[in-house]
Amino acid sequence: MKTDILRILKFKLSGKFAHFRKFYTNSSSLSYIIPPRTVIIGMLASILEYERDSYYTILAPEKIRISVSVMPGTFTRKQMQSLNYLHESYYKALIGGTGKIKSMHSQCKLELLMTERKNLSYTVYVGAMDEDALGILGKIESKISNKDMGFGVYLGQRQFRADIEDFQFINGVRFLEKSDYIDSLCLQKNAELDMERNPEAHIIVDQMPIHMQEKKQGKTYSGRELASIDRVIYEKSGKRIFGNFRDCYEVGETIISFYERL
Repeated sequence: MKTDILRILKFKLSGKFAHFRKFYTNSSSLSYIIPPRTVIIGMLASILEYERDSYYTILAPEKIRISVSVMPGTFTRKQMQSLNYLHESYYKALIGGTGKIKSMHSQCKLELLMTERKNLSYTVYVGAMDEDALGILGKIESKISNKDMGFGVYLGQRQFRADIEDFQFINGVRFLEKSDYIDSLCLQKNAELDMERNPEAHIIVDQMPIHMQEKKQGKTYSGRELASIDRVIYEKSGKRIFGNFRDCYEVGETIISFYERL
């Protein structure tokens, strides 16, 4: 069990709107409140300008660890919107010149995240587990410092642009086998909540994607597929959660946990 984290890159991620699609939804696209690990890894790959689906091994859980929390004072609300997408039959007719066109558009429900006054804001922690990961964090720092965001930074979908601010490196991260509170997400298997100490907390438990991998048919690449999922808990507005928590890290004045299992 490897617990040492060599360095952490911490930053604020914010934007006006977001949609983090739940992997188990179909025609109605529901959204997580916080960005899953797969979203953050995709965002880092976009900054580094990696090609689509080429980075799953480079940014694997044993190399890069991710934690997220809602910034305190962020009160997220959801709103369902109807979006017009290009109908599949119309698309096939455009690219292939054949096919029966039923309709130019196909409507889909999308669950949109927003706040009443301020932007949606998250604190993101990116931990390096080995020397290769340290090099990746250094490249990310260089690009952010030069305001070079590569292919761009988005909150789930390309139309929801995001900003990165207040980034800093943190050394000397201390591993804690146990803690009586947590300031970030936590795997449900590592958490025992004390509801008497959380009277005003809005704690959410959800099944979330952790890692993707390349999908192959024989020796041919044919897209991507889920490699791992897990049940995750977090507080909707960034409040501290009290209870008994395992496999935590002390980062400055906060206690956090990660999406990845040790």
